[in-house]
Amino acid sequence: MANRTDTSAETVHGTNPQYLVDRIIRNKIYNDAYWKEFCFGLTTESLIDEAVKLDYVGGTYGGRRRPAKFLCLFLKMLQIQPDDDVVLEYIRQPDLKYLRALGAAYYRISQRHVDVHKTLEPLFADYRKLRYRDIQGKLSIIHMDEFIDWLFREKTVCDVTMPGMPKREILEATLDLPPRESILEEDLEDLEDLEPTAAGAAGIDAPAAAASSAASESTAPAVPEEGKEDKDEGKGKKEGRDRDRDRDLQREREREREKDDEKDRRRRKDRDASEARHERRERDRDRDRDRDRDRGRDESPPRKKKKDKK
Repeated sequence: MANRTDTSAETVHGTNPQYLVDRIIRNKIYNDAYWKEFCFGLTTESLIDEAVKLDYVGGTYGGRRRPAKFLCLFLKMLQIQPDDDVVLEYIRQPDLKYLRALGAAYYRISQRHVDVHKTLEPLFADYRKLRYRDIQGKLSIIHMDEFIDWLFREKTVCDVTMPGMPKREILEATLDLPPRESILEEDLEDLEDLEPTAAGAAGIDAPAAAASSAASESTAPAVPEEGKEDKDEGKGKKEGRDRDRDRDLQREREREREKDDEKDRRRRKDRDASEARHERRERDRDRDRDRDRDRGRDESPPRKKKKDKK
């Protein structure tokens, strides 16, 4: 009963919303302890409380292919089918990045292609970091715009098969989808306006500048160009940001490696303890068996000798 779709839910792409997740993945989610304990009875409001606790995105992982909490909440959204206004609020709120990723994934699989482009394309300007868990269980750092790009381009995201989507050019030609506007478009227009002004000023001052430069070349020492300095400074800042990002990634990988090593040590320790307990039980069982056999041999009555018949 707890695994059935809400009776008031509408079909999505002509089928039950939960059927958009493969049957094997659904069964793994239904049998998971997190689904049984925390996802039972969730509503559109209480789902936010669980989404706040998310600390990574992912599908199934590990040898047993355990479903991630992100995937469980995703299936729960398909089950209860929240209103479009609620899902848009999940996406537009700026504070909870994993709630935004959850809402974006649900919106991508459940809405029309035109609405998906209009709603999710502005998220390409979100560069916040997300933790992603792959199928081996390893954690890595991705960014929100990278996750949104997966939703548009990849066939499978977090072990969920995404519906096919036509190219944007086709939607622009056949439907009411306007051309995509870049967030840098205003800056590019300002640069285009400045170029003619700079070229006109350079043409007017060219003779005077040539005469002054010829006179000053023989007397004044060479002065480094301001534009070159600014360019070098900008390049240095970019390299610094790249180094900081690489350093953060390296630290995150080291922390995850240490966590994995600690888990392996604990696992080996538990396995050794279990083997030791098993050996002790075997020895105790053998000792008890030998003791019972010896006791039965001592307590058995002596056999009576048969009398010879004359």
